[in-house]
Amino acid sequence: MEKGGVIMKLESISMKGSGKSNEDAYVIQQAKHVYAVIDGITSLIPYENAAGQTGGAIAAELVKKQLEAMPEDAALHDYLETINEELQGRMRQSGIELEKKEALWGAACAVVRVGDAHIEYAQLGDCMIFAVYEDDTVRPLTHPQVSHLEQAALVKWEEGINEGLCTRTELHERCMDILLHNRYQANGPEGYGVLNGDVACRDFTEFGRINRVGMKALVLATDGLFMPRALGGTQPKWEETVLPILHKGLQRYTDELISLENTDPECIRYIRFKKSDDKTGMILYLH
Repeated sequence: MEKGGVIMKLESISMKGSGKSNEDAYVIQQAKHVYAVIDGITSLIPYENAAGQTGGAIAAELVKKQLEAMPEDAALHDYLETINEELQGRMRQSGIELEKKEALWGAACAVVRVGDAHIEYAQLGDCMIFAVYEDDTVRPLTHPQVSHLEQAALVKWEEGINEGLCTRTELHERCMDILLHNRYQANGPEGYGVLNGDVACRDFTEFGRINRVGMKALVLATDGLFMPRALGGTQPKWEETVLPILHKGLQRYTDELISLENTDPECIRYIRFKKSDDKTGMILYLH
């Protein structure tokens, strides 16, 4: 129970996907009423530190620690800019060539500060924040900034399946040119925002404040928790991800999603780029 009754109950989860390590992270700072989910993005040029952490994992951990240390009077979007500068400094210390986008470590994130009357938020990338009201209305506060770029790759992936490709490796190779192109759109025109040390990041941060009237919960999620699109089907509505998370709880929802992914290891029944992405989520029950 949080002092002042701002948050009545909290659920959180963070599970490794099919990769080597969990490059997601999350923040729970109840004293400051700050909560966040973070999705590390590994550089296309392979990098690991002495501890075996990828660039994406290092970036996610840095964002987490910086948010945990955020002054209570800091504006969320301004502080994300500060974190971006810290990340640039860390990469420079590690000898990363900052002019090469394929070498940059990165992180998407979604952060909220919960007040008695208002919710403040800031976001980059495709981490999402949803307000859920008493009547189960789901209100996305954010937009998955990468979705317009990923769509072309998903279409090409589905075409490959229809042409007879039946392994994830073949399908991934087919779409690699688009995936590489998309990475170069980070913090660029017609691209998407991401914390990757590039000063242009500030122009892509989305932020705002809404009131809490009629709101029963906030749901924060990295993209590994999104319900995937079935082959030949339409993109699931946000309600198909958010309401099951809320009604089943994060653990059961995540277990069921992983079971679904395990029945489709080659990503041909459900269109996605990995068998199982890292999954991090949070439910903040407001009363």
